[in-house]
Amino acid sequence: MLTLAVVVAISIGVRIWLTRKIATPWIMTDELLYSEMAKSFASTGHFLIRGAPSGIGNVAYPALISPAWLFHPMATTYGLAKAINVIVMTATVVPLYIWGRRLMSPLYALVAVGLVLLMPSFMYSGMLMTENAFLPAFVLAAFAFALALERPTLLRQLFAFGAILLATVVRYQGLVLLLVLPTAILLKVLLELWAEPRPRSLRFLGAELRRYWVSGALLVAAACSYVLLELARGRGLSSGLGTYQDVARKNYSFDAARHWILLHFAELGLSVAILPACAFLLLLGLAFTRGGTRSAAERAFLAVAAAAIAWIVVEVAVFASGFSLRIEERYMFFLAPLLFLSLALWLDRGLPRPPLLTLVAAAVPAALLFALPLGSLLNISIFSDTFGLIPFLRLSQRFVPGGFGETRHFLLAGGIAAALAFILWPRHGWPELLFPASVAAFLVLSSYSVEGTLRDYSGGLKDSAGTLGSPSWVDQRIGSGGNATFLLGTTSETWPETLSLWQTQFWNRSLHSVYNLSTPEPAGGPETAARVDSANGLIVSTTSGTRLRAQNIISSLSFGLDGRLIAARPPFALYRTKGPLRVAQETTGIYGDGWMSSDAAYTRFAVDAPGRVAVSLSRTAWTGQDVPGHVRIELAPLGGKPLGMRTWVIHTGSVRVFTIPTPRRRFQVTIHISPTFSPSQFGQPDTRQLGAQVAFRYRPAGA
Repeated sequence: MLTLAVVVAISIGVRIWLTRKIATPWIMTDELLYSEMAKSFASTGHFLIRGAPSGIGNVAYPALISPAWLFHPMATTYGLAKAINVIVMTATVVPLYIWGRRLMSPLYALVAVGLVLLMPSFMYSGMLMTENAFLPAFVLAAFAFALALERPTLLRQLFAFGAILLATVVRYQGLVLLLVLPTAILLKVLLELWAEPRPRSLRFLGAELRRYWVSGALLVAAACSYVLLELARGRGLSSGLGTYQDVARKNYSFDAARHWILLHFAELGLSVAILPACAFLLLLGLAFTRGGTRSAAERAFLAVAAAAIAWIVVEVAVFASGFSLRIEERYMFFLAPLLFLSLALWLDRGLPRPPLLTLVAAAVPAALLFALPLGSLLNISIFSDTFGLIPFLRLSQRFVPGGFGETRHFLLAGGIAAALAFILWPRHGWPELLFPASVAAFLVLSSYSVEGTLRDYSGGLKDSAGTLGSPSWVDQRIGSGGNATFLLGTTSETWPETLSLWQTQFWNRSLHSVYNLSTPEPAGGPETAARVDSANGLIVSTTSGTRLRAQNIISSLSFGLDGRLIAARPPFALYRTKGPLRVAQETTGIYGDGWMSSDAAYTRFAVDAPGRVAVSLSRTAWTGQDVPGHVRIELAPLGGKPLGMRTWVIHTGSVRVFTIPTPRRRFQVTIHISPTFSPSQFGQPDTRQLGAQVAFRYRPAGA
């Protein structure tokens, strides 16, 4: 036990140090939603997102990390939340070691624990994700199942159902355990039948099944209660899944599901370095031979492991076939501890290797690797979902000249080598040391690659999301107890702006609401759809038309919001307003690089006195053939007649600035250029019709 405590303490220290290298939440919007729920629970006792009900039933995890939000500033909160993740994930070793001790010697139980602590999936402790709590919850549930199968007392069967409830509260995926348990019971009964000769097999099966009547009754009662409750509410049976009900309603393709099931089984074996998968298949095969197992505890373990691996891989693969179209290792990595226990158990049993079973057990995981199409799998989507493939992506990018093709050769060669070692490595060659050491080395190298990838990716996201310097810049200006609103849709780059919103919201507790002038956020939380009233520049609700207000508002620096600038973190600014939100100025018809086509306009809504506007027109960026453009510039009060007009002919390389007096009321400057030209006419790839590069600058009188 002292050795276990030392290993756990060292692991916690190293993992906390590694999580500090994750600069910012980056699995969006998952991390943002769970952080918002944790923040709300810490302050109000309710799981809210931007002050509104979250609609997310997985509340155990945000409650678990919520104590971190009792501390300030957000940098401290973020570090504490990740430290809680580390402790929670590491708690997996408690049921795992106790389970291992029921199956094998203390040394090999420690081997299983050590391999689990080296899993690359422990890098999820650097993210605010339910994976951190689901790993120990799943292992606890699997252990509870094994105890109930080994000796099905009332207390143990109730414990098993309590573990299912806990896992489901952490994540709805825990519902799959309702299928795992009865399947494991059936497998355990069959394994008991094969353990020794039974003269009356059917009578024995009936007697064994009756021992689990409590579990059967609980399963039936749970199913009936759920169906009756949903029918009484007048809802469909999938409505109880909340935000995940679309998963149950999806029409899945059998061929697509079969394809992804194959890939998920292949990647599961790869993620644990093949050898543990070989050991599990061999032990399972032995269990169906006379005298192939040592105890009821071993048979219970194999029944639970087989049921869990089968159901969960199928469940995850079918989901991937209809939604993500990638290998979702993050939804099945918690199966790895069962495979590591299998390897340790096989070693503890003295490495039994009957020829035919050994050949099959080694060949299946290695052969499945041939099904993995690395060329289509290795892309940025694996950063969040498939840690087992990240080392091969980095290998193809940095070290292997042939790219994906050569990397696949390395993958297949490694799998074949592991299978051959499992079959042929001599007993006098210290296999009980070589095999776990090889798996550990694979896990360490994979973890190194995963850690570097996630560190670089999160750091780059933080640097590009408008949070340079202190990311809590809004809180520093108005206080974490202040009230700020983010105005989304103020730039032409919708996705980068949305990412910046999510980063700003996470790092600033004072940001409570969002007004959106553009397309809705993808699962980002409650927001108010808004629009700019073209008659007066006021920002109003799209649905009700009422004027929107916010004392402190964050928007793009280039948007021209009417208010006093009180802080800036380019490309965003924090304004303080005195009344309804209003756009100070607006430009239309201008591309992101400053070019206009035939028409552009500048509208000024915030006007307190006469002034002047400088209109700059340029073709200095164009050095091709001259296409003279006739320019007409008009200025008019909104809703009024033009007050004046300027004309000019613009040529290649020319530039001119027009300074035009402006009235005391809202006005608009329009520009028309004819003809325009397209660079594609002169052999360049740009197919736009261009008139000139245009810029506006307004100055009130006396400025």
